Amino acid sequence: MERRSVRWVGAALLLVVTAFILFLQERKSLASVVYESATKDKKQIRYQGARLNAAQKTESNRSRSESILRLPNFDSDRLLRENPLRKGHPLRFAKRLPVNINPGEHGEWKVRDGKAQWSFRIEAPGAVNLNLGFSRFFLPENARLELRVGGQLMVRPFTARDNESHGELWTPVVAASEIDLRLELPNDERGRVELELTSVNRGFRALSFAAGARKIGNEAPEGDCHIDVVCSAAESGVGPAIDQYRDQIRAAGAYTLNGEDTCSGSAVNNARGDRIPYFITADHCGVTSSNAPSMVVYWNHENSSCRTPGSVQNGGDGNGPLSDFNSGAILRASYTAADMTLVELDDPIDPEHGVYLAGWSRTGEIPEMAVGIHFPATSEKRISFDFDALRSTRDYSSVSSPDGTHWMIIDWDHGTTEGGSSGSPIYDQNGHMVGQLSGGDAACGNDDADWYGKFSEGWEGGGSSGSRLRDWLDPDGTGALTVDGISLGEAEVVLSDVEVVEGDSGTRNLQFTISLSQALEERTTFLFSTEDDTALAGSDYAAASDVAVSIPAGRLSATFSISINGDAEAEENERFRVVLSSQGDAPVNLSSGQAWGIIRNDDFIVPVLEGPLVVRGTVGEDVNVAVVVRNTPTGFTLTQAPSGMQIDGQGLISWLPSVAGDYVARVRVANEAGSDVGVVRFLITPNTLAQAVDSPGGL
Repeated sequence: MERRSVRWVGAALLLVVTAFILFLQERKSLASVVYESATKDKKQIRYQGARLNAAQKTESNRSRSESILRLPNFDSDRLLRENPLRKGHPLRFAKRLPVNINPGEHGEWKVRDGKAQWSFRIEAPGAVNLNLGFSRFFLPENARLELRVGGQLMVRPFTARDNESHGELWTPVVAASEIDLRLELPNDERGRVELELTSVNRGFRALSFAAGARKIGNEAPEGDCHIDVVCSAAESGVGPAIDQYRDQIRAAGAYTLNGEDTCSGSAVNNARGDRIPYFITADHCGVTSSNAPSMVVYWNHENSSCRTPGSVQNGGDGNGPLSDFNSGAILRASYTAADMTLVELDDPIDPEHGVYLAGWSRTGEIPEMAVGIHFPATSEKRISFDFDALRSTRDYSSVSSPDGTHWMIIDWDHGTTEGGSSGSPIYDQNGHMVGQLSGGDAACGNDDADWYGKFSEGWEGGGSSGSRLRDWLDPDGTGALTVDGISLGEAEVVLSDVEVVEGDSGTRNLQFTISLSQALEERTTFLFSTEDDTALAGSDYAAASDVAVSIPAGRLSATFSISINGDAEAEENERFRVVLSSQGDAPVNLSSGQAWGIIRNDDFIVPVLEGPLVVRGTVGEDVNVAVVVRNTPTGFTLTQAPSGMQIDGQGLISWLPSVAGDYVARVRVANEAGSDVGVVRFLITPNTLAQAVDSPGGL
């Protein structure tokens, strides 16, 4: 019995030791990172914590195969289980792996014809997607850093324009398990490069998957209740209401934070309308002053077509792009009680992204309805409608409270929200933002509620610039209660009418001004052409056809002139049209890019009043009529008229008759050559409805 016990104890001890050794080997395997140079003398470096030290440095002028950072496999299914969708919390989609890689110690340099190229490869088997964080990022003027997959450029190149005072750069998500980094620049600028890659973030959850497939607290229903923002009024099931929020749809953005978490938010306008790229989201999403540089905001992440709500297709994966983005932000204000955070993106939003800066209301008045625009589970952009009045409450309370910090959506009528929607905006019946999503239990298949932190509560917030919206969204203290949204896409081009006195001889210049609603980042060239109206090219003015005029980058206007020919001929005022077009693909809207050039005649003959001869009207209703005159009159007067009748400098007669009857007005028209007087007759009839109301026994 004793020996058997000893044998059992020995066997058990052996099993324990064996298991411990296997555990250590597995741990070591999972922790290892292989850094390879594809040469005969391959060398490995074991990854132990946050630093990767190179065992081999590359000569600056030596060419060799690209270097590789090979990461161990990781269990995405386990990470999905450990990071479920939870509304009221940021949605985790990736796992950060700290590294320390820089071009001075790692990778491959090649130099040819004075141009240097550095390349480095990252392989992450099992990753659904990848994104990178550089704790140090500075590129000289002529450098560019590219992210490539299979030789294809995945996002726009990063350049000196991405240099920021905080010195960081975080890339957008790339849907691949491997990335090639390529840095190109003049060889004599290599010493100025500062690149320190310290975060490789491996995705275990795609940013474009079947929203609703992993519901909160219930199984996904067959099909799905979400509404794609690209759906038409008929396709959406909502009707024309969806068309009233097309601009607001363009304001919504999803974002990643620290390369690991995601939330929703919205670009927002300020009272100045100066297009500062402010972005509002929820405080619980975790943006701080230290991690704000890691924010990457994605615009236009929406499906290319409408998936009919309730259909099987609507519950499937989407195809929204992640190519329109802003990287980096500065925290401006946070207020926990209203679950509000405001950041300023540290780069201008590219006008080509067509982003809208949403308007807002801080009145605190109960909205009659609500529209939410969001990214459920950070999948493609969706829209939800509640056509009932909201309820003012405390967070997660259903009890009405006039001084509540949140708006309660009792039950969505169309669509819903879910994890990943946090921070997304709601709008009132006027299209003004009134809050951002704090949390709730609403989902497809239930009638549960959602809560949004009130915009009005965040306005004064905690009483300081770092805890309230007021200082940033109304910097001049105008006291505005509401502000409309403004487009950040194409710059509006305005060309206004101008006029000049003709003169008896020689030429005079008629100067036009091209104005932009916002400055553009590149020089923009316009072409102007003329078209005859009453003025004729050649005899009255010098014709123009596709003549170029440019507005420099950062400027708002430019001028050009058209020559006007003087003459001593007595004639009417004349005009011609000027039409603008743009050269190239400048992001401009030319709907107001045409104007009249007006030539004022200064050679007169006696004016002649031609009409009208009779005007009909009704008691108690305004009478407005313009007289018709030939030969360029410069003055209009009434020499005889009923009480209260007036005429302005353009010949418009206005009057409010109080008694029915037959009236006569004498109108004098004049210019430097003389004058003419004519008679206009006014026939005023009774207003039978007004008389019935005013008379005894009337209505």
